[in-house]
Amino acid sequence: MRSISSPREPTAPPRLLLGVALMLWGGISDHPLIGLITAIIVEASHWTRIRWEFSDLASQRAWRTSLVLLLFSGAIIWMNSSVISALPKTVVWLPVIILPLQFVQSYGIHRSISLTNFSQFLRRRKAHCEKYGLPFRDVRFNFGYVYLTVTLVASALGDHARSVIFFPAALILIIWAFHRSFSWKQRLAPIGALVMITLATIGGLGGEKALNYAYQRFVLGNYQYGSLDWARQTRTSIGELREIKQSPAIQWRLIPGHGDLPRLVRVAAYNTYLNTYWSTVLPVDPRDEDAVRTTGMFEDLPSVGADEIEYRITALAEDNTFLDPAAATHPSLPYFTLRGSHPRKGLLPIPANAASIVQESQQLEINPFGTLRLDPKHPVTDTVVRWADPMTTARPPWEDPRNPDRVDPDLRIPTNEAEAIAEFVDRLGLRDLPFEERIRVLRQHFNDHFTYTRYLEQPRPRTDNGRAAFVTIFLNQTKRGHCEYFATATAFILRECGVPTRYATGFSVAERDPKSGVAFLRGTHAHAWALAWDAARGKWVDVDLTPADWTGRETPRVAAWQPWLDRLQMFRDDLLVWRTQPGNMAMAILLMVLPLVFGALLVARRLWRSKKRLEEERTTTPYRRKVETTALSDLEPLATPHIGPRPPGTPITRWLRQLIPLLPDPIPLESAIRLHQARRFDPASSPDQLDPDLIAQVSQVRDDLTQLPDQ
Repeated sequence: MRSISSPREPTAPPRLLLGVALMLWGGISDHPLIGLITAIIVEASHWTRIRWEFSDLASQRAWRTSLVLLLFSGAIIWMNSSVISALPKTVVWLPVIILPLQFVQSYGIHRSISLTNFSQFLRRRKAHCEKYGLPFRDVRFNFGYVYLTVTLVASALGDHARSVIFFPAALILIIWAFHRSFSWKQRLAPIGALVMITLATIGGLGGEKALNYAYQRFVLGNYQYGSLDWARQTRTSIGELREIKQSPAIQWRLIPGHGDLPRLVRVAAYNTYLNTYWSTVLPVDPRDEDAVRTTGMFEDLPSVGADEIEYRITALAEDNTFLDPAAATHPSLPYFTLRGSHPRKGLLPIPANAASIVQESQQLEINPFGTLRLDPKHPVTDTVVRWADPMTTARPPWEDPRNPDRVDPDLRIPTNEAEAIAEFVDRLGLRDLPFEERIRVLRQHFNDHFTYTRYLEQPRPRTDNGRAAFVTIFLNQTKRGHCEYFATATAFILRECGVPTRYATGFSVAERDPKSGVAFLRGTHAHAWALAWDAARGKWVDVDLTPADWTGRETPRVAAWQPWLDRLQMFRDDLLVWRTQPGNMAMAILLMVLPLVFGALLVARRLWRSKKRLEEERTTTPYRRKVETTALSDLEPLATPHIGPRPPGTPITRWLRQLIPLLPDPIPLESAIRLHQARRFDPASSPDQLDPDLIAQVSQVRDDLTQLPDQ
């Protein structure tokens, strides 16, 4: 096999570059100590003479070790975070994961690593070429620049990557990495471009912060919010001409405890509709400082101890204070366990009539709409929920204290929909009906004359004020839509009848395991319905008028691999719940750390033993005579600018042959090489006869080299 390689050995990154990049990564990713330790490991190769003769097999083992670390860390991160955030969080740890490869590069005697070490296909191709004598280009590179690139990418995904210092620091590191590749003129030429890039970066960062401030101050500030989240606003798919698709993945499980499971679990409730958005806009009295500070905000749910169990009371009494703990935690109340992955500051799906929940040592908040927000301590939430029909978690409807004559927010109807809604109510004769009868008539009308569909085809006409009356079109023309249409229409119709009504989102408990009775809440079970105020009972009532067959239409054909994904997710959730139980955390940490410690000790032992063997070989190797040089060695300083420095251990004749394609006349070089070999290795040769001719040929080659331009 003829191996084709680059004439120059790859160069390594400048000293301290990787160390500075790793410390930047540690600061940006909020792991400064780990960044410092990694930087010391990498840069210590410049301060010590300790080396190992790592072969290609060692590089392959380092690559496999990095893959094992990648899979191990990815699994750990996936178990402790959501699926969406697991990938970027794993990328953040790549500088530590691929550290074995950089260790082989930094502490090995070779300046490059072969690309074949990373691909089984390339290794087979190389073996095939060796077997049949075919040419093979062995691509070799210094892994330091790959490591630098990975470190910068990992830093860009760190927690503080949006800080002002990151982009200038990354730009400086990139310039530092490549400044040796340019001449002084080339180095000075891009200064103008760099100045423009720097100014553009500063302007971009400043503009982003200014827009974010303006949005927070002038848009969200009008509603007394600090940030936009699902507790305060949701965007519906009303008016969109597309098929509504939901994920079949399990989001929550309802594990039965005592009694039956609820039919609906609510995530959030809203009272104001505008341009296909439902939001929570709460009236605020500017004269009441306490109201400005607390109205519409979440308040903490205090812990209440009962039978050595920490409860959080969610139900309200008649005076709008939390229910007596004895009644809210009574053992006769039905209860179930809610289990599933939960994001930070996420909303908890519970029944509208939840009495209390068991949630230990975690921040739990509730707003006046009965929406619960949890800041979980663990990635999987395992909550016991007690509920009963008379209970309620939402406060009663209220009026605007600044204007008593103003329409209650729970009675407001968009002006572009008001006329059609009034005509619809009059046509069905709903105004004078009792509360229960009104809902029964409306449900019967929807079941008889309307159809549930996830595919929307209705046109997009505009009214005079520029807003589309999609609910009007749904009621009078298409009579087809998904749950968001039925819920929004129900809210408007009941408001027209004088019933305060809100819009609720959550899940329908529609799928159960026939053996265990466990209910699964998937993305396909996401649902919307109305919440109507029953003045006679003094509570909000779930009013779900979507045709009852919607669950069969909503559930798509299940993929063949979905049951396996369900089992994997349930195993993950159950394992994390087991880990958080008292006494199990230490065992889990031990099971995770032991393999890593054992592997690290094994690698350290092998490295120490190989280091000792190399030192013993150096001390016991007998002294060899000094290599005899000839006039041919005088060409080395002149040849280096054209073909790069001579690698250690490479014969000068083989190295100088790389000049043959560059010289105008290669014959003097070939003659000099022949005389050099005869001078050194032919016992019958006479130095007095060969040296004059060798000097003459070397002089001719020297003259040719001085006329060549630098490479």
